[in-house]
Amino acid sequence: MGDTNLKKSLSLPSMIAIAAGGMIAGWMVEIKQWFAIAGGGAVISFLLCALMVLPLCLIYSEMTAMLPYAGGEVIWVTNAFGWHSGFVTFWLLLLMYIMAMPTVSMGIASMLPYLLPVTSGQMKVLAAVILILWYFLTNFELKTLAKLQNVFFWGTLIVSVTADVIFIFSGKWSFSNIDWFPFGFSGCAAGVGLLIMKFIGFDLIPQMAEESNFPQKDLWKAFVGSLGFTVLVYALAVIGVGGVVSMEWVAETDIVDPRVADVVGMHWLGVAIVVMGMLTCITTLSAFWLSAARTLYGAGQQHQMTARLVKLNKHGQPTLANIVVGLLSLYFMVFAPEDWLNYVYAFYGLVAGLLYLLVVLSFMKLRKTRPQWERPYQAPAGMVLTVIGVIFCLWVIWTNGNAMDGASWMIFLIYLVAGVLVWGYAMLQQKKNPKDWAPVVINPDTAKPKKN
Repeated sequence: MGDTNLKKSLSLPSMIAIAAGGMIAGWMVEIKQWFAIAGGGAVISFLLCALMVLPLCLIYSEMTAMLPYAGGEVIWVTNAFGWHSGFVTFWLLLLMYIMAMPTVSMGIASMLPYLLPVTSGQMKVLAAVILILWYFLTNFELKTLAKLQNVFFWGTLIVSVTADVIFIFSGKWSFSNIDWFPFGFSGCAAGVGLLIMKFIGFDLIPQMAEESNFPQKDLWKAFVGSLGFTVLVYALAVIGVGGVVSMEWVAETDIVDPRVADVVGMHWLGVAIVVMGMLTCITTLSAFWLSAARTLYGAGQQHQMTARLVKLNKHGQPTLANIVVGLLSLYFMVFAPEDWLNYVYAFYGLVAGLLYLLVVLSFMKLRKTRPQWERPYQAPAGMVLTVIGVIFCLWVIWTNGNAMDGASWMIFLIYLVAGVLVWGYAMLQQKKNPKDWAPVVINPDTAKPKKN
């Protein structure tokens, strides 16, 4: 079948760059939605949301260190609640990753008109070309992609923070320009649940953990570090821009418009922001693509999907998994409706809430049923983290479910029906071809030693 062992090539800074890079693109392409949810109070919502995400990061840290296998949450839930629950987790996780990539590639293309004359039709073609190009890049060694991710992410971070500092000290910035609570406390509270989608990215770490080359006990640093950098970028973006322009201005344009820098007489800075925004989206595209492929890889290992997904190319990349990710991304890129972003934005948070709830429950279950498994990192106050995690996840599910319209629910239900069909196919294959489809559960007792 060929090599099926992923190579350990990711350093701690690279892991942080992948996770944070997966999170920060949202501030470039979706700031209108932020302000629509909570106005300037989005800063407060971000901080509160980050405080609620932190317990999830600590739970994820323990689970990742204990079960550092590609597939992450799929592996954890399977061990806690069985093969079928793991399949549900896989299907939801794949949805969350796949839906992001066409959106991000379109975000890259949508910034180009600020620099060059490009029509809307050309933008969609360009977005598709970006996805095709990234397919070829993801077939090279991971360390090559990690180096590219490092350069783009850390460069973006520097430009972003510098731009916001310039805005704040430009003489045009005023604290009074920021409307902190345009929708009252209820808007801010709703924002805590709805803005969870801005933090989807820390959960990319488990997908890559099998390829980390640093001690598993230090994985928590990747979770907390990526969360910290993301909060820094988000908060400064809202404060820096919100203090210079009005909410109405943001609603009509967006943060990547070079004209935001024209307000302070620095058009060149606006151009730099646009370029930075494109690089930011590239880091997000890369992070989600790599994670989606490894989610398929993990599902293939456990025979929740075909075992062919486990086969790697000469560079250590999952060949068929990358093809599937590319084809699905292109499909949604080509056939998605014009208001696709609105649909994604609506049910993205719902899916995240469901997934994180499954992880929290698995964390609690495995502490009781598998205490003998080594935990290089053990989260403190496990019961407290569990209670906070459950309450937060239920709030996320509630707020995002209420925000979904009929069309969003329809798309979500269609995807679930498709999942039932795929699950049925897997069940059929288990009977027809038990050798290749017999249920497998990956854990410290069953996993084969990995070659470096």
